[in-house]
Amino acid sequence: MKKNWFKLAFLICLPLAAGLVSCDDENGPDVPNPEPAPVSTAGAYIVNTGNWGANDGSLQWYDLVTQTVGDDLYKEQNGEGIGDLQDLCVYGSKLYAISNTSSKVSILERNGKLVKELPLNTGGQPMDPRYATAGEGCVFFTAYDGTVSRLDTLTQEITGKVEVGNHPEALAYADGKLFVNISGQPGDSYGGSGNQVAVVDAKTMTKLTDIEVLLNPYTQSLTGEDGYVYMVSNGNYAGSSTTPEDQWVYQTLQRIDPATYEVEELCHASYIANVGNKMYILYSEYYLPESRRCYVYDLATGTETDLPISIDSFSSPGFIAVDPVTEDIYIGDQSYSSLSTVYVFDKNGQPKDSFETGMYTTNIRFVTE
Repeated sequence: MKKNWFKLAFLICLPLAAGLVSCDDENGPDVPNPEPAPVSTAGAYIVNTGNWGANDGSLQWYDLVTQTVGDDLYKEQNGEGIGDLQDLCVYGSKLYAISNTSSKVSILERNGKLVKELPLNTGGQPMDPRYATAGEGCVFFTAYDGTVSRLDTLTQEITGKVEVGNHPEALAYADGKLFVNISGQPGDSYGGSGNQVAVVDAKTMTKLTDIEVLLNPYTQSLTGEDGYVYMVSNGNYAGSSTTPEDQWVYQTLQRIDPATYEVEELCHASYIANVGNKMYILYSEYYLPESRRCYVYDLATGTETDLPISIDSFSSPGFIAVDPVTEDIYIGDQSYSSLSTVYVFDKNGQPKDSFETGMYTTNIRFVTE
C-alpha cells in the first residue's frame, strides 16, 4: 500500500522452469540451466494496489502487440474483486498474488482464474503479507508478523516459516538463500528504524545471520543478472527540517555479495530496475526536490548517465520498470484517489507512449518469450 511515492515496491519475480520442481525434494532440485535470452515480450501484468483500506486493488494485462490495457483480470475471471493487492510474483505457470490488508495469498492461472486462496493468520491475527520472490520451485513471502514463509508450488501448501525481524519487506533469492529487508527494530510499532538484511537458508528455512546496511531497507530488492543482491535503503527523509543535516541518511542503492555478505554502497536511488549491467534508477528525496533524477548506473564501471526524463513532470512517480528485451522504460505516475498513468520511454529516455491503469499502480511484471 502507498505510504509515500519513494517507498513503493518494484520487485521482479521472473518465470522460471524451476517453478515445476517441488522445493521439498529431499535432495533439493537440480540447479536449472540458465534460461535462454528472451527474444520478445508478450506483455506485462499491471499491479494496482488500490487505496489504503478501500480493497479496490486490481490486476490488469498490458498487451504489447496491440498496446492496449485490459480490464481487471481477477474480477473478469472470478466475478469479484481481489481486495487489496500488494505484490505479484509470476513463476512457472502460475501467478501468486500477495494481498496485505486482506491477509492472503491467491494462486492464479495466467489468465487470472483463481486456483486456490490461502488466508494467512498467526494466533488468530492477520499476518499481513507484503512481498514475494521465487526460487527452486517455491514462492517465498514476507509478512508483518515478522516472518518469511515458503509456499511449495506443486503442493500449493506452506511448508516452512521462519522469524526474521520486525517489519520484513522486500526480499530476493540468491545462492540458495533469501535476503530480506528488515525495516523495523525489535519493539517498534512501525518500520523505518531498522538497518538489517536478514539471511535465510531457503531449503531449511532457518535464519543464518543479519547483515548491516543503511537505515530503513524497504521495498526495493532484487537479484541482478550478475548474481548479486541489489537493495535500497530509504534513509531518514534527508532534507527534513527536524533532522540536522549532518545526520541525514540518503536513499541509497547497495550491493550484497551472496557468498561473503559484503555490502557495497553504489549510488543514490529510490526505485530500481535491472537489465544486464545496467541499473535504471529513479531518485528523489522528498524534502530535496533538487535531487530528482532518472538515470542509468553501469554496474561494471560505476558510471552514471542521466536520462532526459523529468521527474518534475510527474505528480507522484511510483515505480520504474524496464522491458528486458527492448529496454523500454516504464514509469508509473500515481494520483491520489484517481487512476494512475504509466509513461513509456525508449532506452534513451525519449517518450513513446502512455496509458491509464488502475488505482495506485505500483508494479509491472513483464512476460517474455
